[in-house]
Amino acid sequence: MERASKLLLLTVFSALLLSNTAFPDFSMKSLTVSINVNQDGSANVEERLDMAINGAISRELYDATRSAYSDLTTWKNRTELGEMRHHITRAKAEITSLRITPQAVERCNSFIGICYATVVIDYMVPAEQNGSGLVYVDRYKPRTAKYSLMADALSFEQTKTGDIVLPSGTTIAISIPAPAEKIYFSAPPSNIAADDSSFTYDQSANLRYYTGKERTFRWQSDSLSKFQFTYEIESPLESEVLSFFSETQNSVMRLFLGPEGAAVFIIVATSILSIYYLNRIGRK
Repeated sequence: MERASKLLLLTVFSALLLSNTAFPDFSMKSLTVSINVNQDGSANVEERLDMAINGAISRELYDATRSAYSDLTTWKNRTELGEMRHHITRAKAEITSLRITPQAVERCNSFIGICYATVVIDYMVPAEQNGSGLVYVDRYKPRTAKYSLMADALSFEQTKTGDIVLPSGTTIAISIPAPAEKIYFSAPPSNIAADDSSFTYDQSANLRYYTGKERTFRWQSDSLSKFQFTYEIESPLESEVLSFFSETQNSVMRLFLGPEGAAVFIIVATSILSIYYLNRIGRK
């Protein structure tokens, strides 16, 4: 009886091993989408998809794809992982400089035939234009801009009421510039305690702002109800002055180097010579 049980266990174990090696088998372990927002409203995005590679055939397929392919379509087709994609939708934002960087296989367990690996997807999202973008920038005062994350640009499952659903093992991390203030999020990040003392209630806005020093916020495996994330940045006065002179200089250069530049140059030169000539006549 005992021998029969051992034979049965061995048969089951052998069947499992054969099933793992008969066809490619990849499974997602975790996904981290890191969004670094720049001061002009553009963003650098890095997505790290950690996967388990089951069986020798899967390992061979991963290594062969890593050595020969760097396009997202091939990786998605070969791994058959639905999360092997960028999680900013092109329907709402432009995506540029897309790169796929598969990492070397690591932490292999030869006994059960499982290895682990990470595929890194990074890209740029330009600043918002004509309603298309990830972050909307409202320069509602001369030196103050309000930044608002456009949640519908995030490519995750959404409920009928517009709630974002983060699958198990999924993390969104959003980093914002150090000068940010009046930071508001509708759903508390997992790395900030809800009862943290670094919150201030603004009665006029009827909002609870985060005033602490943290500038990277994470949300994990959760449902983000009507997700909102906003903050403001006030530029120093000297930046406004420098910007004014820079824009003035650029305008002058465009004027002189444009199609009508020669005519403008003649008019200016004529005006200067006329003033000089009139001054000389006046002194006589």
